[in-house]
Amino acid sequence: MKKSLSLLCLMLCLVLTAGILPAAAEIDTSTYRTLYSSEVTTLNYLVTSTTNEFAIAANIIDTLVEYDMYGRMLPSLATAWENSEDGLTWTFTLRQDACWVDGNGEVYAPVTANDFVASAQYILNAQNASSTANIIYDVIEGAEAYYQGTATPEEGKEPAPVMEWDTVGIKALDDYTLQYTLKEPVPYFLSMLTYVCFMPVNAQFLEQKGDSFGLATGNDTLLYCGAYYLSQFKPQEIRVLSKNEKNWDADKVHITTIEQKYNKEAANVSAEMYLRGEVDSASLSTEMAEDWLADEEKAAKIHPIRQTEYYSYFYTFNFDPQFDAEFEPDNWRLAVNNENFRLSIINAFNRVKAKTLVDPDNPEMMLYNTITPPAFVLDGGKDYVDIGPLAAITARGADTFDQEAALAYKEKAVAELTAAGATFPVKVLLLYNPNQSANNSDREAQIVEQQLEDVLGTDYIDVVIESGPSTSYLSSRRSGLYGMMNCNWGPDYADPQTYTEPFDVGNKYAFMDKATDTETLNGYYELLEKAKAITNDMSARYLAFAEAEAYLLEHGYVMAFGYGSGGYTATLLDPFSGPIAPFGLTNERFKGQYKLSDYMDTDEYYDAMDAYEAAKDSAQ
Repeated sequence: MKKSLSLLCLMLCLVLTAGILPAAAEIDTSTYRTLYSSEVTTLNYLVTSTTNEFAIAANIIDTLVEYDMYGRMLPSLATAWENSEDGLTWTFTLRQDACWVDGNGEVYAPVTANDFVASAQYILNAQNASSTANIIYDVIEGAEAYYQGTATPEEGKEPAPVMEWDTVGIKALDDYTLQYTLKEPVPYFLSMLTYVCFMPVNAQFLEQKGDSFGLATGNDTLLYCGAYYLSQFKPQEIRVLSKNEKNWDADKVHITTIEQKYNKEAANVSAEMYLRGEVDSASLSTEMAEDWLADEEKAAKIHPIRQTEYYSYFYTFNFDPQFDAEFEPDNWRLAVNNENFRLSIINAFNRVKAKTLVDPDNPEMMLYNTITPPAFVLDGGKDYVDIGPLAAITARGADTFDQEAALAYKEKAVAELTAAGATFPVKVLLLYNPNQSANNSDREAQIVEQQLEDVLGTDYIDVVIESGPSTSYLSSRRSGLYGMMNCNWGPDYADPQTYTEPFDVGNKYAFMDKATDTETLNGYYELLEKAKAITNDMSARYLAFAEAEAYLLEHGYVMAFGYGSGGYTATLLDPFSGPIAPFGLTNERFKGQYKLSDYMDTDEYYDAMDAYEAAKDSAQ
């Protein structure tokens, strides 16, 4: 078997852990070439909330803390920090060797505590329309009142009082000492600091650029303090990330150039270009991966996708239907508010069969039974999904299809709904995302329709498949134009609370707060508030959140599905050398990553995974 660079890197990690540096440990750096088909609309990381734009920000701006290849939190722009006894005040000591560079890689100014204050002032000015302002004002003392004071009042309403900045709990005590004061103790505050809204910005440059700051017109609208800087940015043509030699941690940047070329047909042409050696990664549909695996030469150039994303996928039921009369929204409202109706659908759903569309070989590996993914957070080494009542839910395994239970719930639902005035079959408007063709979202919808109707009968339900709009798919969900759909949620910080947000009062995911069975629903919200209130005992906090999540699942308010991505990938990027964390922007970063010296096949992938796990155990 050929030796991949990934294995060499991982064995080197093991040797370094033992304190022995081998001779000839030099690893060649290179250019990593990709295609992209969707251009960013802004480079202004202080306002954006899209993954496409995050991916650039993650590489050009450093944060106070960062994560390594094993998911360990490390100092970054901050070298040390401390938390007050009451848990409210966090004080960070900044490094004095960090600097801003321009689009030519030339030093502009040092990074100071004032840059974090300037960033927060910009984000908390409602006129700048930052989509991440709420993340700051939800936790920082005085931030929400300050934000409201900058907002334009709704017609007919009085403006909120204008607040002075010194009422906000974000202070530069000196050039290299930064302090945050929280509204209340936030156990996961450190993990929030890898998100865009806690990134710095140079105040002088920001003022100089004004409204042109971060415009997606060229590489001169930003300054850079991260592992890379944008040496080229030509919209719908090319963008090049070059190693920032002035970065304080430049020695850990192994890929010196990241070249991304625009091609609106990237999804269709990248595979052949990858085979010809013209790009270093390619999009593979499930069907294409199956074809490549059947070809010995092509199979040697792809390997399984490593699960590094912690986006949780789940099917939601809409409790506030706003769709057209032809889909009978009033009848759906009666049905969805019946717990037995929801449980009949959940038990009739064969998740394993649905996931074979993405990973025909190991669909079970893509499934889990909770909303919070496995290995997201641990309590003394114990996985959160194995705590309290979630343990039994996790233990059910991937195959949760239960036809007998589904029919029993159906019988109860028919009796209860008939008495409530519902008519059958109930139309189930199933919306799918037309932009996720690589994940076979349309075919998945067809499988769901077929299996639900086969198990429960067309006398009971009529699943109606509709494609959401390609340009504003999320607006369909937010407007309640569906009965049932596959949704996802990604974490913003290291705490189970982050996965409760789609179900909060006022959240336009499932409109769960519109459910009519208020007694049962209030049971969930009471458990949730109890969990949120526990800030000084993480074991008790995790148990309380586990009880709330189990309640949500057992009453059928949501149907867990699992990971959204899987199957196989075509890439020369080492899957085990880059930084990893289930939140923030860590997984978008190239710092620390290596480009492989040769293609990695499936056998080599699992060998590399074993080596990685061994190195991780040694590094703890």
